[in-house]
Amino acid sequence: MPTWVSIVVLGALAIALLGPIPAILERASWPSREPRAALVLWQAVGLAGGVSVLGVAIATALAPLGDTPWDAAMTWLATVWSGDLTGGLETFHLILLGMAMAITFRLAGVMPVTIWRTWTARRRHRDLVGLVSRPWPATRPGHGHVLEHPAAAVYCLPGGVGRDAPRVVFTTGALSALDDDELAAVLAHEHAHLVERHDLVALPFFAWVTALPWFPGVRRARSSVATLLEMVADDRAATQVSPATLASALARIGTAAAGRAATPVGAIAVDGGGVLQRVRRLLCPPDRSRRWRVSAYLLAAGLIVAPFLAITTIH
Repeated sequence: MPTWVSIVVLGALAIALLGPIPAILERASWPSREPRAALVLWQAVGLAGGVSVLGVAIATALAPLGDTPWDAAMTWLATVWSGDLTGGLETFHLILLGMAMAITFRLAGVMPVTIWRTWTARRRHRDLVGLVSRPWPATRPGHGHVLEHPAAAVYCLPGGVGRDAPRVVFTTGALSALDDDELAAVLAHEHAHLVERHDLVALPFFAWVTALPWFPGVRRARSSVATLLEMVADDRAATQVSPATLASALARIGTAAAGRAATPVGAIAVDGGGVLQRVRRLLCPPDRSRRWRVSAYLLAAGLIVAPFLAITTIH
């Protein structure tokens, strides 16, 4: 049977990646210095956490069938294929396998559902924007739209081509609150989101929250990733406009945010996360750290490899 070491390792990884590690990473100060590296690490935490959760569930259920979880899974599949629908398992392990399969289908099923809901909500809002807004000539043709609303808000709707082309939406309140340089700064910020497709980076974390809402680590991941994506967009925009101007625009939009409705589903707002922290970061840029950057990438690689090694080689 698979050694208890594989199950213990996978269980320990699952617990750590759903609890303490996200808490430690959320409180760390270095991600603001290297937001791209921190994003890669968060992605590794999410992937390794998911594999570990599924791995420990399936390894425990198939424990009698092989020397490693992988061998046990291959044996079970071969037995089922030969006509034994129990796969050679007794009732207790069949119950465990059913629970493991339920977890697997939930995690695997949430992603396409989340993608579909986000895509349809974004398309619906994009169509509404096209109906009730007017073009803003300061942006690329078809990209900029102005909505009549007193609250200051700026957000983008990622997309592809044609009907689904991306949009950058400004309210009349934002046009009144920001000067020309500040408008150019927030436009550069939103274009950074669109060019780098930050919506695709954030999507798995929203799916995880839907699938496992009771784990604090999953909620921490979504919040932290949202803030880091804003920092990455800030950094890209700051290569085109004055960081101080962007900070001023963020402060104005962030101040007005308290009195307005939430950002539409599927949109990315300029004040989407950690506004005060981002303003401070733009005004006093932190020193970049090659040590933290390299360490984050190495740790991310290790986290991704670890559960697969536990599944295939530990016995």
